[in-house]
Amino acid sequence: MRQVKEPEVRRAEIIQSAKNLFLIKGFTNVTTQDIVDDLKISRGLLYYHFRSKEDILKLIVEVEAAAVNMSLRKITFDNTLSPVEKVKLFFSATIIPESANTRENRSLQEAVRMPENTYMIDQILRKSAETMAEYFESILVQGNNSGVFSVDHPKEVSVFLITSYLFTLNSRDFYAEDMEAAKKYLTVFNQLLEKVLGCKENTF
Repeated sequence: MRQVKEPEVRRAEIIQSAKNLFLIKGFTNVTTQDIVDDLKISRGLLYYHFRSKEDILKLIVEVEAAAVNMSLRKITFDNTLSPVEKVKLFFSATIIPESANTRENRSLQEAVRMPENTYMIDQILRKSAETMAEYFESILVQGNNSGVFSVDHPKEVSVFLITSYLFTLNSRDFYAEDMEAAKKYLTVFNQLLEKVLGCKENTF
């Protein structure tokens, strides 16, 4: 007799199974039947939760994006931090630390950056960019009010900076570069930040 589980529990099991299979076989080679076989569930049960492996990947990315946005919200409205500290923490929170550079995470990153997943990821990035830009605008206003920044149009500047940053950071070309080249991108972005925000050199 098949064990009946809460929907949230079953969804979590499906997601974890998919992650494991993506790691072992690669996203392209995994089929929904592989997930069904791994969990010993019916195809109908799988399709009740997810229509495809792309849907599973989409949810994984959305959950991770939501976690990042939650961190950014805390940074934005933390009254113990200065505007400059907030900007530094804001962008460092979007970078995957070396400690998280696991085989599983690398496997997911490779799946995310596959050409056939571009549209799906772009939609998620656009949604994240809107939320991030709102938070960043708030930080710029705080900086203007305290005299640390000098930004005439905080909203527009936030949209331009966050959108360009986010799409560059998540582009296949960015990750195709070696580590030193990637660091150069970030150095140039920090220099751009200083100029646009009206800060002293080496502030960021």
